[in-house]
Amino acid sequence: MRIRKPKQNTSLDISSLIDVLFILLIFLMLAVRFTEPTSTISMDLPKSKTDNFGSQTYAFKIQLKASGDIFLNGEKLDFNSFQKKIEERTNRDDVVSLEVDKQLEFGNFVNITDLLKSKGYDKIDIKTKKD
Repeated sequence: MRIRKPKQNTSLDISSLIDVLFILLIFLMLAVRFTEPTSTISMDLPKSKTDNFGSQTYAFKIQLKASGDIFLNGEKLDFNSFQKKIEERTNRDDVVSLEVDKQLEFGNFVNITDLLKSKGYDKIDIKTKKD
């Protein structure tokens, strides 16, 4: 006659493992730096050796695409409506953020910056990628 050995309990108690995982999850959630994306429109910004020029706070953001599209705070505009929106603004001491595609024609860049300067905007931040 054969004697049977009692079955050993082969299950693992993972409650302490779950506690450790939750602690790690909470730590990572607190440690991760939450930032807003700088651009909602995909831009091929030129690279520079330094950080962005100017401050990080701005009154409004202008984005110029290589295709010639102009975006004011994420809203696509043609040049005439862009010019009207710029003229409607009253505070000329505001800081303007300018994001320009690397492949944009230089003439378009000059037209926009000339318009801003003629309307009295002297504080223009040009955004770049750090190299």
